[in-house]
Amino acid sequence: MLTYITAIIGVILGSGSLALGIFNYLRDRPNIRIHLQWNMEMVGGSIPQGEHECGMISVTNMGRRPVYVSHVCLVLPKSYKNRLMLLMDSVPGRTLSESDPPAIFIIRDDVQRKYAKDLKRICAQVSDSTGRVYKSKYPKIQKACRQTETK
Repeated sequence: MLTYITAIIGVILGSGSLALGIFNYLRDRPNIRIHLQWNMEMVGGSIPQGEHECGMISVTNMGRRPVYVSHVCLVLPKSYKNRLMLLMDSVPGRTLSESDPPAIFIIRDDVQRKYAKDLKRICAQVSDSTGRVYKSKYPKIQKACRQTETK
């Protein structure tokens, strides 16, 4: 009788430990969120003439483990010869911990004007130190930047 009780307690504790292990694994993974915005207008500070509009990529770690973001790039539509456009500000990389503010990367105005007709089909891509690739959703844009409309 004592053997059966010990076996039942072992099964209950083993199952509980397995469930907690799986829960901790799912909770502690790095989870990177990327948000791409176009047609942002810069104000204040020293802004070069004609460079008031820009794009912005924000990278946030929503997970509990720190993650090292090695680089950020824009993924262009298949109609372009070079589909990946690397943002040079992101090359040194950055570590994002659980409570860190998002990493912000600015996309220059000339890039936004050059690809104005395809802004809805461009997304941002981030690679971490393990080689895992994260992509943003495609942005929802009503119209392209104002400077291209006036030309």
